[in-house]
Amino acid sequence: YFYTAVSDPSLGVPQFVAVGSMDGEVFMYYDSKTQRTEPRVDWSVANMDHQYWDRETETLQRHEQAFRMHLETLRERYN
Repeated sequence: YFYTAVSDPSLGVPQFVAVGSMDGEVFMYYDSKTQRTEPRVDWSVANMDHQYWDRETETLQRHEQAFRMHLETLRERYN
């Protein structure tokens, strides 16, 4: 998984993005604009049920919130 958080995103850029990758293939995507985890390849759709994606969404929403708090802490300490 790769997480990216941006403190001051430009227009059209989400503040938080998570991408799941296996063997160089992106199989899931989440961003702060959609607030949903989305499958990106057929095998992830076929092998993971709707509840899996709901759990992933909840987990990544928590990670997004944590990243926002970390960015705020960095701003307070270094600005």
